[in-house]
Amino acid sequence: MCLSAIWRRLSAAGWSGISKFILGFLLVAFNCFRRGCDAADHLKEFEYCNSNFGIDRVRKALVELSPEHMAVLQRIRLNWLNTKNPVYMFLSGSVVVNCVWGDETLCKHLEAIRSAGAAERAGAAYYLPYTLLSDEVVENLPLPEVAEEEYEIKKFYVVSLRGVAGEADAVEALAKFFEVAPVFLGRRAVKVVRRVPHIMQLANRYTDRIDILLKLADGSLTGVGYVDVTKTYHLGFSMAKSFLLYGLDRVVVLHPYVDQGFHREVANRLKNRWDISEVGYAALNPMEEELYFYKLPRVNRYLKMSISAQKYSSLIRSYIESL
Repeated sequence: MCLSAIWRRLSAAGWSGISKFILGFLLVAFNCFRRGCDAADHLKEFEYCNSNFGIDRVRKALVELSPEHMAVLQRIRLNWLNTKNPVYMFLSGSVVVNCVWGDETLCKHLEAIRSAGAAERAGAAYYLPYTLLSDEVVENLPLPEVAEEEYEIKKFYVVSLRGVAGEADAVEALAKFFEVAPVFLGRRAVKVVRRVPHIMQLANRYTDRIDILLKLADGSLTGVGYVDVTKTYHLGFSMAKSFLLYGLDRVVVLHPYVDQGFHREVANRLKNRWDISEVGYAALNPMEEELYFYKLPRVNRYLKMSISAQKYSSLIRSYIESL
């Protein structure tokens, strides 16, 4: 049934404009993964989440959740899901789990989270807003902290990037997409800088080039470093360490897509390296117009531990403002 026909039936049934707007978003946004989510879809989802799932609403809903339900949120944030169901992600960090295998325990937990008012459902697809999965929420849940060695990354999250194909250069392709969909993990990007050249303020400390640098609306900096693992044995771990010591708030290592087994192994090796365990990891597949997130980044702890990292972070911010 087309959307206009559904609209007429809802109007006849007395549905309000707001209710129809919500359902309309769910029908369109959830289904965009079947056709591919373009920049407009990512921006619409970001605005929808901000309007309907503010942090206060999410916190109120958490009161209704059991520790088992909360643990699901923690597992999603850690990429620690063992499920046959496909998991999609928007650039905002919101997640959609398509429960085609609805008898899984995971899907039952998601239904409880939806019933509490912290998520939405359209058909078999569950939408979990980025506010629910944010560090601000997940790290303050009344749950024991999970050590890196206690779990294994198995599931990647598919980020649909319709329109990213056509660029032979992976860095250029992703940077252009960020420019038209300036959103990343719960924040709007106010500046996108590609292939950051030598930063004079850092002098000889700038040893590894930042391929994509995002300045976000809250002033934080996210750096993406690309390594073409089809042409080198290096995985980018030393580069990631440099980025952390530069004082970037979040760091992501990006590889071209090779195969799932290879990327799972890299993600788990990254997770288990204590000095770079907060670094995120993703693989770009331009042919399928998809980005696969195997590990979400966490906040750089060196900013609390290192005075030099704090100093370099301030210098990089000054550099960005000069552009």
